[in-house]
Amino acid sequence: MSEAVAALFSRPRPSPSPRNSAGPGQFSRSASHPNLITQQPLQRPGMTTLVATTSTASSQTDIHMVSPTSTRPTASITCITASTASTSTSSLIATSPRGLHHSPSKPRANSNSYSTSTSAAAQLLSRVSEEIKQRPWRPLPDKRLQINVKKIDLNQVLQRPYVILTLGDQLYQTSTSEREHGEWNEGFEFRVTYHAQLFDSLQLDLYDRSILLRDRHVGRAEIKLSHLEGLPESFTSFYEIWDRTKSASTMSNLAGKKTLSSNTGAIQLRVHYRYQKPPQHDENIEPPMSIVPAPRISNDLEVDSDFLAQLSEAMMDEASDTRFQKYEDPENKESETKQQAELKFATVDDDETVAQYPILDMVGSWTIAPETQKVVKAVIRIASAFGQGFELTNAQILTAVVVLERYYRDVTSERMDTGLATLEQVEHAGYFWRFSMACYGWAGINFVGKGNGIIKDFIRWRSDHACAIDFLRIPKEDLLAYEFHASKVFHPSYYVALDRATNSIVLAIRGTMSAFDTLTDLVCEYQQWKGGLVHGGMKTSADWFMTNLVPQLVAYISKHKVSALNIVGHSLGGGTASILTMMLLDHQHEFQSLMNGHFRIQCHAFAPACSVSKELADRYRDHIRCYVYEDDIVSRLSYGSMMDVKTMMLGAVEAAAHMGLTKVFLTGTDEDWKPTLEAVTEVRDQIKAAAIQNPKLYIAGAVFQLWRHLEELDCVEMKPASNRLCEEVLIKPAALSQHLLGILDNAFPKARESSMMIPSNQSVSPTTLSKERTIRLTRKKTN
Repeated sequence: MSEAVAALFSRPRPSPSPRNSAGPGQFSRSASHPNLITQQPLQRPGMTTLVATTSTASSQTDIHMVSPTSTRPTASITCITASTASTSTSSLIATSPRGLHHSPSKPRANSNSYSTSTSAAAQLLSRVSEEIKQRPWRPLPDKRLQINVKKIDLNQVLQRPYVILTLGDQLYQTSTSEREHGEWNEGFEFRVTYHAQLFDSLQLDLYDRSILLRDRHVGRAEIKLSHLEGLPESFTSFYEIWDRTKSASTMSNLAGKKTLSSNTGAIQLRVHYRYQKPPQHDENIEPPMSIVPAPRISNDLEVDSDFLAQLSEAMMDEASDTRFQKYEDPENKESETKQQAELKFATVDDDETVAQYPILDMVGSWTIAPETQKVVKAVIRIASAFGQGFELTNAQILTAVVVLERYYRDVTSERMDTGLATLEQVEHAGYFWRFSMACYGWAGINFVGKGNGIIKDFIRWRSDHACAIDFLRIPKEDLLAYEFHASKVFHPSYYVALDRATNSIVLAIRGTMSAFDTLTDLVCEYQQWKGGLVHGGMKTSADWFMTNLVPQLVAYISKHKVSALNIVGHSLGGGTASILTMMLLDHQHEFQSLMNGHFRIQCHAFAPACSVSKELADRYRDHIRCYVYEDDIVSRLSYGSMMDVKTMMLGAVEAAAHMGLTKVFLTGTDEDWKPTLEAVTEVRDQIKAAAIQNPKLYIAGAVFQLWRHLEELDCVEMKPASNRLCEEVLIKPAALSQHLLGILDNAFPKARESSMMIPSNQSVSPTTLSKERTIRLTRKKTN
């Protein structure tokens, strides 16, 4: 190395080449300047980051220590760069403040003095290189995205540029550069969950700082995290900078065709990321007819071990069946179980890089529990990621809703072209529907007009469980356990009843009826589970039941020779019941050994929320049955489908831009609407044909749909549902009202009447539903 440096200084040196200039519409191609600093890993957020900014106009390089939250350098080291025009490379020589500064334009005094200077510089360079080699290399951490912002190449001149990096609720800012091309070389680290990898984008907003006026937004570059699949873990690339209103996240795919030539430049980034891959499965293996334990992820093994230990303890406890919780008012509850206090929220990360919310921490400490604060922060994080790039005004959002409602008015729903469900299937569904509705207590029972009166039941002592007993017409002692008005997140209200008619235990889980239930709904982050995806909030609720209720429940079933466990629920309760059933079926062999081989687990979910991915939903068709009324919007909602709705809203606003608000809301004719609806159709078709689609969650098990007859509206038919039921949200006025209790309560008796008119041998097997023909979702032609 010493000889190479000496040879470099001994050659005659031409003057540094001038900076390359770029014409309009072209990127400048500056010579790359490697330095020793870039050989080190990036620092974590909040820690001091070593930054090197190199100027090609001069031979001096400044190295600064900059914190991601600060824009002022804290220390600097002066370096000497030797440049040659022929190779366009540079060698970095770090010196102390009193070190030797050699100027290539100054004539050499003599050969000996120059050799001494060269030897000193070579020794210094060798010592720095050895120190860097001896530093421990920190491996690339999992679930972390490291971005090194290098420089920008624009079609315009900036005076003091800086970049703001945003990923969900994580936000960082580079220092303000005094150079036209930035040349920051500053590193930042982001937390990336598997859910964020599926849906989120990293946004880099470029600004030009002004001393007196407001900083000018120059443009935005975006990195879709899902597009990093298949790329190297570390690479350097340029990303195009667009106007904010023309970036990928702020416009639909239809408008993107018209803006391919309006970018303003590019930003050079060094990206470090290890792509998170889901567990691999063999798609050639046919699913078995009977359920078998699914392959488990390593994180589930510890949970399963704890459950089996609790189950063994409950089986040995002679009084385990008397330890069920029975309370209606949370203030009267004597104590909280230890397991509940130690329940881990799967969607809440205690990592130090989680964004801080000082106002929520201050206000929440007075009003809500610490666990609830964590859940609220998780909801804010998900909402921030979903709203990233969704920059519509209130008037535009209202316009989009009106346009989509007008569009879906002429869209016919997809119906299976099969026979009706058998009378046995309809009666079975209607029978367990009563248990699901009773879980809503006196309010839900009176809502459908089957209570003792609102005032009478309201003033009744412990009215919820008393109304449930009256509605189900069971003895008081058969209501084994109940917890109404539960005041914790991921802890829905429920009850356990003994059904003597079927010799089974019924576990009924209530749907959304409180603010805490709403938080469970909104924690909709996808998680990897059993080789697929699952709704994070519902899975955590199912974990609560597995930890706090199921061991005592199974012990009771074993001691009293009950032959089956039926889990029912509506809405949120239906989704939680489906996931809980999947968990219990993994232990089916253990349960059957305890019950001498005679034990059955079945789930009936009514208007359930989407809870699992497609492969998991199909795996449990023989044990889970779900029932949906027509175009119920709740049974179509998932984070992926809402991302499609977001794109549809952006396209609707763009399509209706020529109409104006007056025609959209009041005076629009069919001729005015025709080009708008055609544009929305094109956006919808492109969403379905996209190479990379937003992953969606589905309703688990075999799904039946209740329809009003096309000609006789008072007649209701129950048919197998299409396997594409959950892939699109239909914006219709009746979509929300079809989720209410009264609709399903009136539908099952009418569906029973329709099924009585078909032969009993026309049964539909849940395992063959996916093979039935379907009627495609089409749109009526308008004149």
